[in-house]
Amino acid sequence: MTFNQCALTGYTLYPDNFYPTTGTFVEYENVVVGHVKISLSVYEELLNGDFENYLIAGICKERTLKGEEPILITGDFIREGYKLLNPPTAFEEKCSHFLKYLYQGGGKENREFEFNTTRDFALAFADPEEFYRIVDQLKQDYHITIRNTQTLSQKRYLFQGVKVTNMGKELARKELPKMPMYGLVNQEITTGDAEIDAKINHARKLFFDEPQTMDRMRSACETLSYVLEPLRGDLSSAFTSGDVSDFFKLVNTFDIRHNKESTKDLKHLEQLEWVFYTLLNSINTYTKLKNKGV
Repeated sequence: MTFNQCALTGYTLYPDNFYPTTGTFVEYENVVVGHVKISLSVYEELLNGDFENYLIAGICKERTLKGEEPILITGDFIREGYKLLNPPTAFEEKCSHFLKYLYQGGGKENREFEFNTTRDFALAFADPEEFYRIVDQLKQDYHITIRNTQTLSQKRYLFQGVKVTNMGKELARKELPKMPMYGLVNQEITTGDAEIDAKINHARKLFFDEPQTMDRMRSACETLSYVLEPLRGDLSSAFTSGDVSDFFKLVNTFDIRHNKESTKDLKHLEQLEWVFYTLLNSINTYTKLKNKGV
């Protein structure tokens, strides 16, 4: 099998793009999609099939920018697995995601950017044509300004002097989660059990997707509590027995899983945020220490 094209974009790959092949996968990296790791049995299927290549490219690019290890792209991943990572799929979601990328990447310090539609589209989980429309939409909404747009050959465009406007900065700040522990929500928590991982991602989606309601957020907390429950006996390897007791006292004291007269009613968003992040951080900490062999 010859590997001379990126399975996600069809772009030409060169020898210096590749990592040594030591297993049943091909691994390469370039400026467009970042670090990619694909099962050999999936490479041609992904290259020639009808899959969400540009969403997967966005996942690879984002993980590379965050310094995270590449995810192994398998047959299950290209069909359903990528959905568990909740990439932005709707046009408005991609616009919002890209604006937040600009803001966090230097826009809040008034830095300028330059983007090429055939090189930078994965930053917005889009293909080149959609990436052009995303940039154009942000400009129309006065969320960014562009000093110069060059039309290149074959419907390629170069945006120079891109800056986030005050309106764009304000919107990005509003859309960024205000909880200081939100960073852990973006981390991939891999327990080694696909069913548990799916429950964790389901809880995240319930908690953060619009429209946010108390019932959905409470359900997210309940889901995480059921992830923790079977680990009760193992948690002492990462926490003290008192901490473990507190975890479950937290869930049982408030009306997450039990509806008793002695439970406390959660009436405020801030209470659910506290419970959710406590449970998620407990799972995250336990998983990381377990993976280290602690």
